[in-house]
Amino acid sequence: MLGTFGMVGMAYGASQVASTAAAGDAARAKSKARSVERHVRVLEANLAKSMMINEALWEMIRDRHGLTEKDLHDKLYEVDMRDGVLNGKNQRESVKCPNCDHAVSPRHPACIYCGQVIDDSVFAIS
Repeated sequence: MLGTFGMVGMAYGASQVASTAAAGDAARAKSKARSVERHVRVLEANLAKSMMINEALWEMIRDRHGLTEKDLHDKLYEVDMRDGVLNGKNQRESVKCPNCDHAVSPRHPACIYCGQVIDDSVFAIS
């Protein structure tokens, strides 16, 4: 038979185990957050570099071919509207496969059920 002190000791032990588990969870979450922050910084640096390259390419094309900012804006509008929605994106939404009528995610260039190619653009984001 356990006395009063034995019960208190058991409760304290369980509390200590829970506290240790919570500390471990917190440490893993902190590590994951640091990893995600590093990944975001890399993505931001890549995006900044891509934007600079695009600007340089645009200026070369503009200067060598006599295009204007209006020409660029008109082309951006045309590309944006290829998916039927003016939203700053040119990636399609889910569509029904014309071959088997299953829904095909914009992440997939082909229907996963029958193989019908849906998006064969080299600019599709996967």
